[in-house]
Amino acid sequence: MLVADTLIRNAYVVTVDPKRRVLTDGWLAFKNGQIVGLGPMAECDVSAKQTIDARGRLVMPGMANAHNHLVQIAFRGYNDDRWPVLDIPGAVRALMVQLFTVADRLDAERTHALVRLHALEMLKAGYTATHDEHFTNVRADSADGSWAAIEESGMRGYLTRCIVNSAFVPSRGHETVEAGLAEVERLRTRFASDRIAVATGFLNFNFLADPQDMCRIRQGADTLGVRFGIDMTDNSRGAALAKRGFEGGQVDYYRHWGLLEGGPIYAGKAVNIRAHEFDLLAEYDCRVSLVPMLRFFDAQGIAVHEFLARGILPGLGTDAPLVSDCQNPFEVMRQTILAQNLAVKAAGGGKPAAELWANAERGIEMATLGGARTLFMDDVAGSLEIGKAADCVIVDTGRAELQPNYHGARTLGALVWGGQTNAVDTVFVAGEKLIEGGRSTRWDEEQVVREAASVLAAVMHETDLPTMLPPRRAGATYRGWTYV
Repeated sequence: MLVADTLIRNAYVVTVDPKRRVLTDGWLAFKNGQIVGLGPMAECDVSAKQTIDARGRLVMPGMANAHNHLVQIAFRGYNDDRWPVLDIPGAVRALMVQLFTVADRLDAERTHALVRLHALEMLKAGYTATHDEHFTNVRADSADGSWAAIEESGMRGYLTRCIVNSAFVPSRGHETVEAGLAEVERLRTRFASDRIAVATGFLNFNFLADPQDMCRIRQGADTLGVRFGIDMTDNSRGAALAKRGFEGGQVDYYRHWGLLEGGPIYAGKAVNIRAHEFDLLAEYDCRVSLVPMLRFFDAQGIAVHEFLARGILPGLGTDAPLVSDCQNPFEVMRQTILAQNLAVKAAGGGKPAAELWANAERGIEMATLGGARTLFMDDVAGSLEIGKAADCVIVDTGRAELQPNYHGARTLGALVWGGQTNAVDTVFVAGEKLIEGGRSTRWDEEQVVREAASVLAAVMHETDLPTMLPPRRAGATYRGWTYV
């Protein structure tokens, strides 16, 4: 008989293991934070301190938000303020002004309060791991507060301290590569653990004034022994590179500077890349994260099949509440499916082969194992396998929005196409129950919300941010609506 700390029985278990097994009536057991057994109920012979009867529920690996900016929780609702977005480079420049206006006022304590809210939301949605790209470096301790919130939450984190110094951001946010790398080392000393990895990199070539700085950051990462990444977004579609005298695409550009050499790197978004550059991403084992919401902004969609055809299993990201107010991983999966459809139709070509077409199973793969791989966590997370960490989510499939499922024949289809975050009942990370009955086991949820709201109220009082926001307050009119 197997002895475990926790046994989950009578469950619909989605393993995402190498054979992609789905145990339609199965069990999962873990001990000391690791999975020690799983299989069909007919083979369950386990003694456990805690047993969870998951009849009518689904168990799946924890999901990873593979592209995120944690502090941007401060900008929830921003999309509607700037809509419609037709000039993306112009929208990014305008955003930087507001973003740094807020960053000026975010010390460690305030950032901690804001990011606790973001972490709470992600956990309740079924995320067990998150990425961060922190680049608003006006206050050094802002990253400390942000990452302390992730550490406190119990989530896994792949946390990147980026270096920026171009005209794309206000000068008060500029720093030298040497100063930035010193901060990376300080943060690594404080936060690196078996759950948290500290990395460095830059947003894209537009955010560094001197192209040589790209190389200095890569070299610095290698010297420090930390991962390196690039947010591979070229909203100019090659025009900005042409101004630099480079006629290739952005992946070509990074290869030209030697940034793809020396081991796999994080490659955020990988948007506006040229046809042959998919091969380069595969050749250099770049870890790609797709952000489907943005691909509706620019009407490009996502050529998911181009990645899959080259053996790349991308992760999925939300790019923070500033970009996607909805942090629902099931929504991100269906957005990815629709974004592929948009890309195929926009290209005017033939339909991809069946095995390259995104569907419910593929969406789950990308949200779990793909995200873990992108964040260099797939050795411990992303699938339910013996020896891996007990990072898993229990979903109540008996909810109205997930029924009927035709006696299980459409369970996964219903989950991806209709799943909402309130169906997430229980969340484990390394065997610790962080969400139970849809509620946090570590935090007073109402207090987390109150403290984040208090921080934003203080920031608005101290800055001219209110003048940048639509006047949706009593006594004002906006877009034909009257607020009384």
